[in-house]
Amino acid sequence: MKNTMSEFNEESAFGNHEEPDIWDEFQWEEFMREADKRTEKYSQLFEKYLDHPDRDNIIAKEMGWDHLLDETEDDDKWDEFLDVDIIEEGEEWKQSTGFESYELNSLENLPVYQLAYEFSIDCINLIENRFENENDESIHLFARSVIIPPAKISGGFGMGFELDSLGGNIANCKRGLNAANRMLEALQELRNKDLLDRETFQEFYERGKEVRDNLGIYIVELRERFRRGIP
Repeated sequence: MKNTMSEFNEESAFGNHEEPDIWDEFQWEEFMREADKRTEKYSQLFEKYLDHPDRDNIIAKEMGWDHLLDETEDDDKWDEFLDVDIIEEGEEWKQSTGFESYELNSLENLPVYQLAYEFSIDCINLIENRFENENDESIHLFARSVIIPPAKISGGFGMGFELDSLGGNIANCKRGLNAANRMLEALQELRNKDLLDRETFQEFYERGKEVRDNLGIYIVELRERFRRGIP
């Protein structure tokens, strides 16, 4: 595998799909960016009106959720989303998936997730043991970025591997990949500032690169599945 990961960060076109309702990874990414903006706006409004007696209605209006103010949904409609038979029918994808060896009924059996998760735990322990009294921005960047890859892999896994949600799975994993690159940059900064000794740096950098590279390969596999249009 090449040492550069630029191939995993470049936007590649898969061509037009026969079903326009199926989003590719780039449409999902745009959706997620907009969701980030709405989340940020909601957080600001919630903080601003935290103690206001009519907080929920004010926030709903500010967010453009006026339809929620008078909405009276029948509880039976929500029960449809919890229908056991519907959930069980979704298991059929496992028979055709290209990732059968991962036993995708369990996230913990997904190798790239396990690798990222174990690395993040060790990094958190490193931060707590080595940098408890430090206040360097590189440490904060490292701490923020190292927990994102396993979280995004998990988020993508939760979206599933059906064609209509696979683009969202890929988009989530790409966010994890970007965070892995930031994590490696932060590690290098820690070494450049002599905040990490050479031996510790080499150990964690090699493991972090392994996480990054394996996540990149995983994304390529998911893209291939999407390209083939496996239902």
